[in-house]
Amino acid sequence: MKIIKLIFAIILLLPFIAFSQSIEITTFNNNPLEVNPLIGGNLKVNYKYSSEAGSTGNHIYIGLEILDANNTYVSTVKEVTLNNQTAGTNLQNSVDFFIGSNQKLSSELPTGHYYQVKAAMYASGTWTENASTGYWNTPKLELQDTSNTVFGTNKIAKGADISWMTEMESDGYTWRDNSGTTKELLPLLKEYQLNAVRLRVWVNPDISGANGWCDIDDFVAKAKLAKAQNMDIMVTIHYSDWWADPGKQNKPASWSNFSVSQLETAVANHTTAILNALNAERITPKWIQIGNETNDGLLWSTGKASTGNFNNYAKFLNAGSNAVKTFNSAIKTILHLSNGNDNALFRWNINGLLNNGLVTNRFDIIGMSLYPDENNWISKVDDTFNNMVDLKTRYNKEVMMVEVGFSSNKPDVSYQFLTYMIEKTKQAEGLGVFYWEPIVHKNWKSYSKGAWDADGSPSIAMDAFISKNTLNTNDYQFSENGLFTIIPNPSSHKILIKSLKNNITSIGIYDVNGKEIQQIKGKKALDSIDVSKFKKGIYILKINNSESIKFLKN
Repeated sequence: MKIIKLIFAIILLLPFIAFSQSIEITTFNNNPLEVNPLIGGNLKVNYKYSSEAGSTGNHIYIGLEILDANNTYVSTVKEVTLNNQTAGTNLQNSVDFFIGSNQKLSSELPTGHYYQVKAAMYASGTWTENASTGYWNTPKLELQDTSNTVFGTNKIAKGADISWMTEMESDGYTWRDNSGTTKELLPLLKEYQLNAVRLRVWVNPDISGANGWCDIDDFVAKAKLAKAQNMDIMVTIHYSDWWADPGKQNKPASWSNFSVSQLETAVANHTTAILNALNAERITPKWIQIGNETNDGLLWSTGKASTGNFNNYAKFLNAGSNAVKTFNSAIKTILHLSNGNDNALFRWNINGLLNNGLVTNRFDIIGMSLYPDENNWISKVDDTFNNMVDLKTRYNKEVMMVEVGFSSNKPDVSYQFLTYMIEKTKQAEGLGVFYWEPIVHKNWKSYSKGAWDADGSPSIAMDAFISKNTLNTNDYQFSENGLFTIIPNPSSHKILIKSLKNNITSIGIYDVNGKEIQQIKGKKALDSIDVSKFKKGIYILKINNSESIKFLKN
């Protein structure tokens, strides 16, 4: 009888013995993982798990964390939760993490800190952890860069379209830096080394869904703010009462019954009216777009290129460019098309204009837009670079990225896209890169490609505009420069930056070759900085993205 009971007990326990819950990280795709300064890196985490007996599905968490020398949690870099995963034994799966070059390399982490992948599995239908893996049985992850990338040193325009600014402010939106300090928008943009703004103008937005915003008066108000900050101004003229883009180029209501010659006159007069309004405030724009994303012409249907009206399209562009050059020949004119990666589109459009009377010497620049996705941004930037190089050679015109944008839900990937786009624009000898409405957040107007966090401060994406090129150490003062001082200097352990006049909001630390070592923002910039892990030598501290001084690590 005892034997029968023992056998019965064993039978009852068998499912638990044979089906014990567990999870483990089996391999990484690479360790060390290369994180390229231009395109980042991709980490694949392979893992294996076995569910508890009777499970119908488990939640699984995988995270990349930073731990300190005592294996204590410091911060989370990346994480994903996989809900209701298939139950079973020795099941294998993987997750992919994008690692942007905004992340510190392992060698740049504070002394003793390291990257570690953690995984946890939760009991079926609950958030009760029943298995985990981490530093005790999984190797550290090393992030490295062996590419010896050198960033371009040529200066370009770095700007943002901020046309929604006044409308957002009227709805109660304010602007903050990453420490939570409320600031005016344009000085805040300048902290990210933006030197230009792009502003749109509609003909009569009072009678459209624009509700009066972006008329000439609203446009000039924003231009005055830009002038006060010594920022260059790009004017984008939508010859419409509301949006003009590849999908619609509607005539202004008051122009709807005009003949071709009357439309030419209207284009010229509206362009001149904008210039007169700016001139009244002693403002001279650097660039003017004659139309916006005119892939298929403008002032439809009269100027729709694909329906046999290339000649009218050319006439309307000529009318606008002539008005600009007559007013001030120094202002640069832009022909703007979307899909900067589409060389065939640009050649079809521009060749059609050339064959239909476009006065080419009144156009200076070919402008482009690019809005890639998470799965194609590298190839689209590469194609756009090739397009820029071809257009410069083929038409002997300058090129410029007048609109770019990326998903606000992926700020680290957006940072990488912008970093790559800016560098490839420099390599193509393009004139600049402008982000379209980066200030949008909290789903304003249902727009999802801003570069701002929900708290009203710039996201990490905006850091891509901060110069990464080589710094000339001879340009900077040693120890103090009249605004800031370093105590002590030299130092082998810690330094403190003291402000003699201005508040400290950010500190960038670079080696003498211009490689970024560390970025410190917000309240942390007021604390002492641990330099004990730095190699001996001279370093550059760039304070508030403007003032720079040297210190010596001994």
